[in-house]
Amino acid sequence: MNMKQLFQRLSLRQKIVASFISIALVAVLSMNYISHFYYSRATQQDFYNIAETTTVGLNHQFEIYIQQIARSTYAMNAGVLSYSSILQRQNASLIQDWLRGDSTMSSEHRYMIREILNKYIAFNYPEIEDIYLMSQDRRVLQASGSTADIQLARLPWYGRPLNTKLEIFPTFYEDSRAIPLVAVAIPIFDVKDTTLSGRLVLHMRLTEIKNMIGNMRIGDTGYIFMVSSDRRIVYHPGEDMLASPIEETELSWLALDKPHSLQTWRGKQYLVSYSISELTGWKTIALVPLKEMATGLQIAQISAIVVMGLLILLIMIAVPIAANRITRPMIQLKQAMEKLQTGDLTVRAPVTPGSDEIQLLSVSFNRMAGRLNELVNTVYKMELKEAQTQLLQKEATIHALQNQINPHLLYNTLDIIKSIAYLEGAPKIEKMAENLASLYRFTAKLDQSEISLAEELDQLQRYLEIIHIRFARHFQSKVYVDDKYKHARIIKLSIQPIVENAVKYAVEPRNGKAAVMVSAYPEGNDLIIEIADNGSGIDDMVLQNLKDRLTMITEQPNHAVKASDSLGLTNVHNRLVLYYGKEYGVYIHSFPNQGTVISVRIPFIRKDNIS
Repeated sequence: MNMKQLFQRLSLRQKIVASFISIALVAVLSMNYISHFYYSRATQQDFYNIAETTTVGLNHQFEIYIQQIARSTYAMNAGVLSYSSILQRQNASLIQDWLRGDSTMSSEHRYMIREILNKYIAFNYPEIEDIYLMSQDRRVLQASGSTADIQLARLPWYGRPLNTKLEIFPTFYEDSRAIPLVAVAIPIFDVKDTTLSGRLVLHMRLTEIKNMIGNMRIGDTGYIFMVSSDRRIVYHPGEDMLASPIEETELSWLALDKPHSLQTWRGKQYLVSYSISELTGWKTIALVPLKEMATGLQIAQISAIVVMGLLILLIMIAVPIAANRITRPMIQLKQAMEKLQTGDLTVRAPVTPGSDEIQLLSVSFNRMAGRLNELVNTVYKMELKEAQTQLLQKEATIHALQNQINPHLLYNTLDIIKSIAYLEGAPKIEKMAENLASLYRFTAKLDQSEISLAEELDQLQRYLEIIHIRFARHFQSKVYVDDKYKHARIIKLSIQPIVENAVKYAVEPRNGKAAVMVSAYPEGNDLIIEIADNGSGIDDMVLQNLKDRLTMITEQPNHAVKASDSLGLTNVHNRLVLYYGKEYGVYIHSFPNQGTVISVRIPFIRKDNIS
């Protein structure tokens, strides 16, 4: 079962508790992550700023120190100092003479040069281990004695051509000494023609560098060291790493391609920052573990964990209580819905004061239950009324069928049959008998209350054929109904009885010298069928009485029709109102000495006919 399915099976209160705890955890963890991220960035930036200031200052201090040493040798190299206890004024330029390669210089003069160099060391910089003079022709004079015991080729400066600029060579070891040294090569220019004549090389211990860097600490284990441009370690607190390529030491993992970076080694993160000396090209590097610069971050993380624990404890206590208060009305509403589902329409949900969504939902439920109760009662009454209406429709239909056997029609038809049989012979009698039989078969069908307009008009045509036989010379009739209207549905025996009334009251009084017209046209969603005659019209009092009867039937279709009514206008109107509604039925328009128009309104476009 996955988490989604498990969550769906929880109760509402359990979902609320789980959601609150999840949101709180996400919020605290997000806050912890964000604070850790930005605090780390701030810590790194602070370290970079401090380290940059420190390393730049150290480089500048070291450069000043080297330049000061170089300037202090200029007078000695030029031969302008007079050491009265050693040599006379005229011999003060012995260094210049040696560099020129004077062949007359004796061993005593070379001794004097060594004394000058040693005096310079004694009077100025005790950290200078030794001094060498080197001429253009690569002759070397050592201040401390003979150069025979030294392999000059191993000295970093010996194989390098002379340079007009000050040069500094990184840490190295002489053959006979275990003291790490750096070499400072100072160019010497001939005082006569200012050409480069040689160099003065100072072998210096790392004392001053150690004094400048060694006492500086960043964090508990962080430190500063120096690496030359060829990636050899110039200075490091661990002396066993001096003069070694950085790739051969435990710092081989360091990437020094960016001045500021955060690097990882053996699972620990280190902050690395360096600056490059303009004089030496060396990198002064500050290296410190990140955790030593971010002690405040650990405190913040511990605080966040404590706060998260307290928050979860508070949620575990407070949220169930709050969830119970929130869900109680919903549970009561659920119980009310279950009772309503069983059919208890009197159930109501308890409503507490307030205007939150659950309380509003309870109010809406109570309104819905009350309205549903009203609707059920209304539907029951409507169903009862509809049953009564259907019963009345059946009674009216049976009454119409019973009255359809009109003695007057039967008498006239038989009279016609008798006359034709006497005057003309069997064919017409056969036709009339056929039509009459069709009419009675049509009216005798009790299983069909609504038929198509085409069927109704077909029976009307049969009836009109009988009338035409009766009044063959003068009677006229016409049915103008477009085929597109003939699919409309209509109550059975709605048109023929009205036409029969027209024959009775308009055609017969004139001995057949009259006409009956049937037409149809749409009006909105309804179809209007008109039966018009050109008789004498209806008397005003009779007309008003008929209209009042029709209006009464429209208002009270269940009680307005008398049992003695024939299949005339009122019966047809009553059946139409009962079946289609009060908007439909029969309407009368009569004009004195001009005729009468009966309009029958039935539905044409009905919902059950729309595809």
